[in-house]
Amino acid sequence: MPNSNLLPVESDLFGFVPQSLEVCVTRYASGVLAPAIWAGFERAGRALCIPASEASPGAIHRASQYANEGGELFIDSGAFVYKDDPVSMPWERVISIYRTIAEAATKPVTFVLPDVVGSQEESLTALRAWYPTMKKVIGPGHKTLLPVQDGDRLPSVYVKEALLITGEPFSGLALPSNAKAFPLAKLADFANMPQSIPQRVHFLGISRRSKALQERILRLTAVWPQAEVSCDACEHRAEVGQGKPITENRRQQLVDWWDEHLDEWDDTECENHEVDDCLRAKFPGMDDEQIEQMRMSQIGDWALVDSEYTRHNKTRGPAATEESIYRFASESIS
Repeated sequence: MPNSNLLPVESDLFGFVPQSLEVCVTRYASGVLAPAIWAGFERAGRALCIPASEASPGAIHRASQYANEGGELFIDSGAFVYKDDPVSMPWERVISIYRTIAEAATKPVTFVLPDVVGSQEESLTALRAWYPTMKKVIGPGHKTLLPVQDGDRLPSVYVKEALLITGEPFSGLALPSNAKAFPLAKLADFANMPQSIPQRVHFLGISRRSKALQERILRLTAVWPQAEVSCDACEHRAEVGQGKPITENRRQQLVDWWDEHLDEWDDTECENHEVDDCLRAKFPGMDDEQIEQMRMSQIGDWALVDSEYTRHNKTRGPAATEESIYRFASESIS
């Protein structure tokens, strides 16, 4: 299987073509809250990311189990979901989730510290309010990243103020990937960062192989040559839809499994009411007597097969999703 962390650069970025620029980037797969999608990425051995504010009990359980088994995990607070309504951000719930996962983990997990998207001042306020409790529940064995918002302060000045609040260094910095949220030119100011800050940068929500990420890496490594870089993205979404690899692979699996199912299918297992429901959906104007008559005709045979096909897809759908995500994540389809 190809190295999933190898990020090749194939085209010029600043008017020249680099002969060779291979950067090892840890890529966390986000958008994995659904069980089948999580399972596909986990089978492929991928590093995973979840937003705590949006995680269901099931997602929290999967993340905790994955962390307990030594999986590489990135936990975002999910503050971006509340960027238009930061006062509603459920920080107490987020901290509780951080505690659950931190206690379950057998290797370091990366946690994002409190912030308010788009505001340096409000981010510092959130950090003052929630950092002491958050750091306590995370404990010393895990990693913490400070999100750096754009604003009147230079990034280095903002980070220095955050250090005065925490009283201790964090494990690195997290940057919005949107150029408006964090202008690329400000990466040059990383040369002025306090030396106590490890040279680790996580780019939030950016494609695993994009010119945007390549440009950020070039600008960053100009001032932090040894920087450890990671990113997260809901990368599978770009491959879902009519004619897209994940969707087509999933569809083909269901077709193949249906053909196998037909060879062994016993149509007496299908209840009459299931056939009747199918007929009512197709012919909503018919009464019960007409539906019964149709069930006994060749149309009833069609409805019987159609009903079983619907049930087959519903039953096997999650397995088909998991398999197609696994193949995509392990780069066996593209």
